[in-house]
Parts: sequence; structure tokens; C-alpha cells
Amino acid sequence: MSALPAAPGRDALAVPLDGDARAAWDRAQELWGVRMSDARLLPGAGAESGAPAWFTFPPAVAVDPQLVAALGIGDELESVFAHELGHHALAPSTRIDALKIRHQLARALAAAGASAVTGDDVALLSNLWTDLLVNTRVAVLQRRRDGAGGEPGIVRTSRRLYRASRDSPSRLWWVYLRAYELLWHLPAEALCPATPPPPARPHAPAAPSNERPISELPERFQEKERALRAARAEAERIAAALDGVITTHPEVDADDVARIVRTFASDPVGGALRFGVVMAPYLVEQQKAERGKPAAGAAAGAAGAAGDGASGAGAGAPGPCAADHAPATAEELGRILADRRLHGDIPARGLGAAGAGGPDEQEGQRLGVARTLALYEGSDEAAVLAAWYRSEAAPWVRPVTERRPARPAPELPGPLESWEVGDDLADLDWSATLQAAPVVVPGVTTRRRSHLDDTPEPVEAGIELDLYIDSSGSMTSPRRGSAAVLAGTILALSVLRGGGRVRVTSFSGPGQVAGSDTFTRDHVRIVADLAFFFAGSTSFPLDLLARRYDPLPALTGDPAHDDVRRHLVVLSDDGLTSMFGEGNEPYAAVASRVRGKLTTGTLVVLDRMRRVEQLAAAAGYATLYVQAMEDAPRACARLAEVLHG
Repeated sequence: MSALPAAPGRDALAVPLDGDARAAWDRAQELWGVRMSDARLLPGAGAESGAPAWFTFPPAVAVDPQLVAALGIGDELESVFAHELGHHALAPSTRIDALKIRHQLARALAAAGASAVTGDDVALLSNLWTDLLVNTRVAVLQRRRDGAGGEPGIVRTSRRLYRASRDSPSRLWWVYLRAYELLWHLPAEALCPATPPPPARPHAPAAPSNERPISELPERFQEKERALRAARAEAERIAAALDGVITTHPEVDADDVARIVRTFASDPVGGALRFGVVMAPYLVEQQKAERGKPAAGAAAGAAGAAGDGASGAGAGAPGPCAADHAPATAEELGRILADRRLHGDIPARGLGAAGAGGPDEQEGQRLGVARTLALYEGSDEAAVLAAWYRSEAAPWVRPVTERRPARPAPELPGPLESWEVGDDLADLDWSATLQAAPVVVPGVTTRRRSHLDDTPEPVEAGIELDLYIDSSGSMTSPRRGSAAVLAGTILALSVLRGGGRVRVTSFSGPGQVAGSDTFTRDHVRIVADLAFFFAGSTSFPLDLLARRYDPLPALTGDPAHDDVRRHLVVLSDDGLTSMFGEGNEPYAAVASRVRGKLTTGTLVVLDRMRRVEQLAAAAGYATLYVQAMEDAPRACARLAEVLHG
């Protein structure tokens, strides 16, 4: 049950959906209460993924009747159809939710200590989770329709499909099958043995084959080499001891999985994280067991434990039910990472259905930028970076506007007065006049509305922010979590939310300048410009600064007389001394000259030595310091106060 990309000529394999297959398809649709385009019957097409049926987005279902028959479930075609329909009706339901489920499970793997969050592991957990939800619901619907007399078709189908994997050595697979026994109220040993397989023990790392005997080393190095090898052996012993600690408890975990399925039966995205917290340690356990194996042995072990090509599944299990393999687009990435469920705390193991928050939750665990890039491999890297930094900045974004000179408020209505002959006819209030008397007598029954004076009304206006970010090699790469990029994103999005515009310039060595020449409100472009990274030397583009500001008139500094507001912010490290002429002497006076044409000029600097502060102060620029990602929101809050005035 896998998603297959469209292949040329595949439709030529299709056979008509009629007879028993048509009847089974109609019953499956009635079971879910949905109508969709006909399923395609494609004999032989399932061999490509080893799956008898698969689904794709936009919603479509395909079945290989030959493989269905070979697996011994040809008489259960309704349940096969119902399972695939369930992926569209319930879990994952949409392509966006499918990607969100994968993201939640990647977070769980990272929290469990996985050495790498691979696409195969995420796909496996996603398949197990969505299949549990769908098959549990199908069983309920079939029992409701057919009565309690017989076994639901989906249970009969699963018995046959999982028979070959009953004795799999995979503990994860045992938990999965045992959870079905609990959810379907089957007796113990109906799908799996009564006791789970023993845990796989980690293999001791092999000694380096090319390590020279100590006696062959120069005598002056022998003592140090003995100490080094002893320390390495001790570290390996401790690592082996830690790897040998068993953190999985299959009997308890199967109960937890069943409770999570019942609790989150209609919330696949919300429940995916809790399911992953229970199941991810089994994959980590397997990674530890494979550590130290010779390459060929590791490959053989993985193949023996995984009948569907994804490590950890039971041998003989059907292929994974996954969404299509198209990479996430920039628009999809924005929607996925904007979901706050993907940023909440990681629930502790063992909570089951009760894991909805409270003191048992672990400290928040976001998926770091490096692992996010790995998870969305194939998507545009700039789009992934932009979406990640926008989602990280979102909790800290506040509208940034600035106070403009006050303007008179509109007149406030006052009490009614008598309208006299000779007064302006436009001031006559006819509704009040007719309420005073049914007969209009000028000067007697006529009325007008008076107006009261009011204090001037302050005006809040959007601002223009000229943002320069250092992308030299001394700065943290945006792909590893950059405090400067996060600070710039918070600030830029806050200005946009206040109705302002932003221009971003990324700079590194001489001639290395990227970004926009104009102010814009395009948040995707702005964050992409912030995340651009040269990784060269550091040389502030004073020539560009002069070219942009020299033609502009100087500001008076009086808001009542200046019609424009120019705010310049630079994000950099100690290499920002180049902004004041160090290594760039011909342009040494540019920064101070430009300062007279700015409303504010602020440097957000990652510099423990504070080498820039005196130079900046002499040129009229304020300085804020940021040392880590956690400092960025605080610095931006202070900077917002400066820009607000």
C-alpha cells in the first residue's frame, strides 16, 4: 500500500472497474459516506513497490488485482478499497497533513536520540500511524453496518496480510501487531506471539584495522598513545553500556499506542507526535544494534528485518502507505511550519492518551534547521530556510510602527441647538427638527447639531527599514541556526505587520553583495535574502551605501518637518569595523556622512570583545549585542522601541 508516481504507460494496464470489483468499490464508498472518482485497477503495477494498493494526491486510488489475489485477499476487495479511501477521508486526508505528520514524527525521532532522521524511518512511522487510524475506523464502520455477529472484513484481511510477519524479530512490529489486537478486541496471539522478541544487543565496535602496535611508534610518543588508546577504549565501553540500556517496554508501549489511537482518532497530526514518542525509540534501538556491524552484516540485518524496504518493519509486511514523493513547495512549507502543533513540547513516554500537557511534558523540542533541511531534501533549500526562520520568528513578531505628528481629530457631535432664520441651511438637522414638533416653524422648532473641540489625534504610520546582514564565513551559517538571521526575520516581519516595507542586503567580501535594491512587502523574498550566505571575508559595502544615500537630502531630526523616516539596521560580528573604514579606507567617512540622512542607525552585533562599539558611537550609531539564538528576540524588542520612537 504505497503511493506511486505516475509512470508513462501505466494507464494502459488498466482494466475496467466492473462486476465484483465495482460492487466492492461502491460498498467501500458507502462505508465512508464519500464519493470520488473510480479506483483504477492496474494488474502488475504493484510489483514496483511491493504493495497491493496505493493512493495519490489529488485524491485517487489504485489497486493491483493480481497482487491482491497473490496475497490471498482477493475476496476482501471491499476492505482493500476501504483502507485506501480511509487515507483520503481520515488520515492523512490531505497532502499538507501528510507532510505535517512526517514533520511530527521527525521531531519524535530527534527527541529519541536518533543519530540521523532519515526519510525511510519517517516514512515507516507515518505508514504505521495512519494505517492504525484507518484500519481501526474501518473495523468500527464495518461492525456498525454488519452487526456484531462476524469478524469485520478489515480484520480478516489483516490476519492474512500479517501472517508471514508473525514471527518477525522486530520489536517495533510486535508492538504494532499487539496494538491491533487491543484495538480490535482480539485474543492474545491472534496476530503476534504472546511475548515480544528480545532486544537486539549493540555490537562492539571493531578495532581499527590499520592501527600500529605501540612498540613500533617512536618512544617519545608511546606513553601519550597508550593514554589516548585507553581513553578511547573507556569512551567506547561507556557508549556500549549506554547503548545496552533498554528503554523500550513492548507490552506497555502497545497499550499506549492503542490508547493514543483511540484518543486521537480524528486528529492525525496531533496524535502523530505522541505515537512517534512511543515508537521512535525502537528505531533508535535498532540503530544502536547496527552500530559497529560490518557493512555487509548491517545491510543483511536491515534487509532481514524489513520486508517492505523500510528498516524496522516486519518481514513480509505490505509496502508503506505514503503520500506522493513530490517535494514540498514553498507555499506548502509555509503552511506546514506555521502550524503551532509542530512547535509544542514533546510529551513524555508512557502518557498514552493522557499526554495532553502538564507537568509530565518534556522541554520544548523544535526540529532544528539542519534536520529540517534533511527532512525536506528535494525541496528548494532557500524556501525551507525561509519557512523555518519565519516559523521560529512568529511568536516574537509584533507590529512595529512609528509615531507621526498629531493631526486634528474629527469633530465630535455635541448637544442640539436652535436653528435660527439666517443660519446656514446645511446645518439644519431635519431628523431632530421633526422629532421636536410635527409642524416645522423656522426659529421655533428647527434644530441643528453643535460640535465639540477635541485634542489632536496621534498618527501611527508604517516605516521603511533598510536591513544589512553580514554573511561572511565568521558568521553562523543559516543552515546551522543563525541568531542574526532570526533577529533580522523577527524585525522584518514586525515592520511588515505594522504596514511598513523592508529592503535586505546580504554582504560578505568585496563585490559579494546580494539582496534587493528596492523596498518591498514580500515576506518570502525578504527572509530568503536574509538567509543568503556567501561565507567569504567581511567588507561592509560602503560604496553601495554611499550610492544609495548620497543623493538623498539630509533630515532635520524634527518629526514635524521630516516627511520621510529612514531606519538602517546592520546585523554583523566584529568584522563590522570595516563599516567605519578599517580595511576600506577610501570610504572611511561614508558611515558618518550617511548617518545624517537617517532617522535611526542601529548595529546588532555578535561581538564579545565589543570592538565596534566605540567606532559606532563616534559615527552616531547605536549598538545592541546578541550572542545566541535565545538573545535575538530580546534584542529585537529593544530595537522595536527605538524604531517606534
